[in-house]
Order: sequence, then structure tokens, then C-alpha cells
Amino acid sequence: MNQELYHKFLVIVPEERHIIKDCPEITRYIHSFIVSKPCETLIEEIEEIISKKTIFGILTRGSLAQYLYRHDVKVPIFQLEYDLTNILDLLAACGKRGYKRIGMVEIGYNAGNESETAKLKSEMTLGDFYCVYYKLFSNKNLQDTILELKEKQVDCILGDVEPIDIAEEYGIPNMVFQIDNNCYRNTIVKALFATTSSIMEKSKNKFIEDITNLVTEAIIIVEEGGRIRDYNQNAGKMFFSEKSWGNLSTLFQMEMKEILLMPANSVVTIQEKKCIVNLIPVIIDEVQLYAAMINNVSYIEKMELSIRVQNKEKGLSAKKRFEDMIFQDEKMIRLVETAKKYARSSATIMICGATGTGKEVMASSIHNESLRSDGPFVAINCATFTESLIESELFGYEKGTFTGALASGKRGLFELAHRGTLFLDEVAELPFSMQAKLLRVLQEKEIRRIGGEKMIPVDVRVIVATNKTLCSMVEKGDFREDLYYRLSVLELVIPSLEERPKDIIPLFKEFVHDAAKKENKSIYWKDDSIFHDLLLYNWPGNVRELRNFAERIVLLAESYKLSRDFVHSMMQEKYKTGPKKEFSMPITNDFKTLEADYIRYLLNYFNKDKEKLCQYLGISRTTLWRKLGNG
Repeated sequence: MNQELYHKFLVIVPEERHIIKDCPEITRYIHSFIVSKPCETLIEEIEEIISKKTIFGILTRGSLAQYLYRHDVKVPIFQLEYDLTNILDLLAACGKRGYKRIGMVEIGYNAGNESETAKLKSEMTLGDFYCVYYKLFSNKNLQDTILELKEKQVDCILGDVEPIDIAEEYGIPNMVFQIDNNCYRNTIVKALFATTSSIMEKSKNKFIEDITNLVTEAIIIVEEGGRIRDYNQNAGKMFFSEKSWGNLSTLFQMEMKEILLMPANSVVTIQEKKCIVNLIPVIIDEVQLYAAMINNVSYIEKMELSIRVQNKEKGLSAKKRFEDMIFQDEKMIRLVETAKKYARSSATIMICGATGTGKEVMASSIHNESLRSDGPFVAINCATFTESLIESELFGYEKGTFTGALASGKRGLFELAHRGTLFLDEVAELPFSMQAKLLRVLQEKEIRRIGGEKMIPVDVRVIVATNKTLCSMVEKGDFREDLYYRLSVLELVIPSLEERPKDIIPLFKEFVHDAAKKENKSIYWKDDSIFHDLLLYNWPGNVRELRNFAERIVLLAESYKLSRDFVHSMMQEKYKTGPKKEFSMPITNDFKTLEADYIRYLLNYFNKDKEKLCQYLGISRTTLWRKLGNG
């Protein structure tokens, strides 16, 4: 093709940084760039270029587009529109800086259909962000709009160059919308489609190959009756590599009249491929044609997954891994080995254990060990919500469903956890009416929002946790039997801290290090024997209570060096408020037997480890042997 035919569009941007230089697939369609603000000199420069070159259109945006339209420029004007990834990148940057209340101001172009004073406004919640969006159709209300956002106490303003300049004047943090490669690419595709007739004349009917290969969609050009006229490379790879199709009806296995009536973003199975189809009418040489733009659903899901991965920056991620867990006890070693095997499965897991044993840490570790580790990890405590709220949290709701609902509706946690893991803590507290709904989701793998009509498929691995005995609740009729068996496909029981004494001191030492780092203190000790008093306490609050005690030790320690006396005195305070392990025997005046029985009790408590017992009592092994009645 003659290279001259690629020079079709004039680009007008407000700043030098919006110019594309090193991207031939874009620049070959551009005649030249002009950096300018709206002014009469700009109109004169455009008219001079048009008089010498064939320009098919102007690519610009915002106030520049409005200005050119109102001055009756003689070539089509195409709006440079921001790509979704551009907005997501800016929101991600806002999130990293702690900005949660976001104002967005766009100078719109609506081909003169809106008055100069028109202003569109919408408010929405996007994940953790509260966003106020304004679209203006001139600069007349721009300053007032920025002041409105300042009064709303937004953390940051995103927008075109002109709004950002005013935000800068008022000292409001800001980020400018970027006109990047995707923005140019998408606009050029639309512009080329809009100027199809001229392009076809100059490229001798070969324009489709050059135009449509810019986009990721498969594009098939068909006549009104369904005869396929042309298609791009992506369509060739998807549908025409093994067989030639003459008619769209044959390819789709549908009547053409059905195809023409399909709504936007229709999901259609084409040659065993699940696809999303949009049909766009195109008139070429006064002939009605249609461009069938087709995306593989798997591609859309990958795009969706990439967005979901960004949710990790918003807290929807599992923080703990198995390698972060501290354990030496044989029970925990076996439990973690089993949990790692369970992680490879997609079956539902029930984690049982007393309060504070680390059930969420276990769930988080399983997620990070699984094939879903790149997906979101969404956790909810079922005991913290009322029956009405838990349903909206889990399944979401459509807009206007009830008073106080978000105007845009809300996605539920099942949707947020798609392709990832949903952790339901304290599942025993789930209302009985909700148990049936949860069972249905687990069986059907689809949910329906409150107030919604359509079923939404979800691919979620569910992990539940409870500190209650669910089988007893089933017998009493407080928990559904069918749900219990559905949840307990795989089961893990985390032992209490009392049942895993070998882990108490290693865990405590780690918690002391963590607390010292948090408080910016240096804490050290001579040897681990100073912590043996910890082994004589029941720790009813388990790991959580142990962590809290470590933080108290660090905060109250007057010396950087921990001593046995200090730890002992702190433990004595705990004995006043909590249970401790007790030794008991009948009253006797035989002190030697009493001493021997007590030492045997301690020896059993220390799991027959005589070395530890000697360290705890401060005696030698010979003395221990003698006191046990062997000498």
C-alpha cells in the first residue's frame, strides 16, 4: 500500500507530552501533531494544512474539540477518549498516596448537542474510592466546579489539563488524564471506521486488514444478508484457520435476523467458543454493511482477572503464608502437611478450632498455596452482620433495591472473590435462612443480587471457620445438616495452644521481636529458660492471648534485658485474671513423696524432656534422678 495513504489524521493536543513518537502502528496514520490551546491562530494553521494535504479528520479532545466544532472546521473531529487502564492506573496511584475521595473533571465534546453551560454530574463508589465525576461542555463553569470539589473535601482531582491547572492554583492534589498509546489506538480505529468509504477507495478494498489488526477483537465484515465480505487476522485465527465460512449465519448457527436483533455484549457460542459479540452498522458506498466485533470470553475473563489482581492493593489479598507460620509441635507439623495437600484441591474446607488459634492465618496460607493464589482473598466474619446485612454483603444488590442503597448498586463478596477464595469466619453464626442460600450457591456456583433478575456465575473456593461444634448444632436443629456436609468436605482442626506446648516459647519469642520492632525498642535475654513460666498457664485465648501478653511484656519492660523474675512477676499477674495449670494430690505429711509426685507432674507436662525440666527447676540431672526416688 502507498505509504502516503497512512497520513490521514491531524492531531491537536494541549501539551508536548501527549505527542506519540516511537509507535509506527499509530504514527503512520497521523499527518502531524499540533500543540496548542484554543485560539484563532490554531484555526488558521489547520486551514493551511487542509488546503495542502488530504486530511481525513482531526484527533483531539475536551475544550479543543469544542472550540474546533464551534468554528466549523471542515473535517470530522474525533474525540481522544481515555482508556480504562489509564483510569485504573490513576486510581491505583491515588490509593498508594492514601487518596480515597476523588474528583474527576472532564471537558466533554458532544458535537454541539449540549449547551455551553451544561454540566453532567455523577457520584459513585469504586471499591474503596468515593468518586465525584463532572463532565462540562465548555470552560465557563470550570472554576466553580473545582470550588465545588474543594468544598466536598476531595483528596485529589483527576482531569483534563484545564481543570488540573485550576486545581493547582487552589493547592488541591491532582493528576492529569494521560493521552497514551491505547487512547490513540482506540480513537484511530473508530476514526478509520467512520471514514471507511474514502479509505476503501484509496486502499482498493484492502483497508480492513490494516485497520482492524490494530484491535484485539476478531472483526468480521458482512453484508445485510449475512454474506461475509472480509475479516481481520484475529478472526482468521479464531474461525477461519481450518474452514472457510461464506455466511455469518452458518458460522453463528443462527438466522441473520436473530443476529441483527442481538443486544450489545451478547454471549454467543461460536464453533464451541464462548464469545461476546457486538454488531456495528457501517455504510460503505451507500451499501449497508455490519462489523461483527467478537471477543473470546476467556480473554474478557483475563482482563477481568487483571483488574481483580489490582484489588490486592485494596486489601483483597491473603497476607499470611505457610512459611510465615511458627510451629515445632508434632500436631501442628502434621496439620500443616495436611493443609498443604488440601490447598491443591478446590473443595470446600472447614477449619475448626478455639478462639485465637489462628484459623484465618490458616485460611490465608491455604489460599496462597493454591492455584488461586493470584486471585482475590475475601474474608468476612459472619457474626458481625445482621441477617439483612449479611445477605447484601455476600450477594450484593442492584441499584434502588432499598433505602440507603448505593445508586450504582453493589457487588457482593462472592463476585469480588471470583477466581479466588472466600473465607467465612464464625460460619456457625450464619442465620438459618441464609444457610439455604449459601448451600445453593455452593451447589449451583452462581448468585443473584438482591433485587436482580439475572444469575451471575461465580468461581469461588469457600473456606469456613468455626469455634463451635457444628455437628452438635446439627443435632439440635440449629445448623442445616446438608450444608454441614457440604462445608466439611475437607476438615482441619487446629489444636489449642495448651495442646501444642512446644510452640508456646517459639511463638512468644517471635511476638516479642514483632512488638519490640513496632515500639522501636531493643529487647534481649540470656536464654529461653526465662520463659518456662509460660508453660504453666492454660492460655485460654490461645495464640491471640499469647501475642497480647508479648506486647505487654515489651511495653512494661523497664530494662532492655528480660529477666526470669520479670517474666515470672508478669505471669503472676495473669494468674490473678486467668486459669493456670494446677497440680493436686491428697493431703500428706510425706514431703518427699509430695515432691516426687510434683516433679513427675512437671516431667509429664514437659513431655518427658528432663533437660527442660532441670532448666525450669534449676537443678542437675543427678539431683532430678535422686528426687524421683532413685537414690
